[in-house]
Amino acid sequence: MRRAVLALLACLPALWPLAGRAQSNDPSFRVVNRGAEVVNEVYASPAGQRAWGQDRLGEQAIPPGGNFIVRLPADGNCVYDVRVVFRGGVADERRGVNTCNLTDYVVGRAGGGAAAAGPRGTPSFNLANQSTRPIAEFFASPSTAQGWGRDRLGEVVLPPGQYLAIRLPEGECGYDLRWVFQGGGAEERRNVNTCATNNYIVR
Repeated sequence: MRRAVLALLACLPALWPLAGRAQSNDPSFRVVNRGAEVVNEVYASPAGQRAWGQDRLGEQAIPPGGNFIVRLPADGNCVYDVRVVFRGGVADERRGVNTCNLTDYVVGRAGGGAAAAGPRGTPSFNLANQSTRPIAEFFASPSTAQGWGRDRLGEVVLPPGQYLAIRLPEGECGYDLRWVFQGGGAEERRNVNTCATNNYIVR
């Protein structure tokens, strides 16, 4: 019995680093600019809030290769909508980001040319419908492409409270998204870095 207790105590130091990886209560995060253009504005507002609120950069800017820490209140809210605006007006918006699980929020446009929000990688994500209406159509096309392409839902209608995996090819991360609710009404988001998005939440 004593050997078992000693063995357990010996394992505890190895487990402590894992405990540190659990979600914190601090929603603050660091914006890292890996693109070729200056970031002029950063907004972070509680998810679902209509207004973006203040520009978190104020009079500052984030040059290529630079970073900036966005300080947010530790009030129990971890889910934020984030908008980053580059010089020239191109914006990267991501909705429903759990910033308590986030250290670096990476943005960028490759080479200053066509939009490519973030690094290349795996752009697939889960589409989560947290609105009150079924989603009848959903489109995801590379921001560099013209046209929306095919409806990613096919014959499926995504009801409220459900989610569906959106499978996209490896490579480009910057996507334009459009969804159409059953009965009418559509919304669009441009230059979303889906490689950094596990769950894209529609509210």
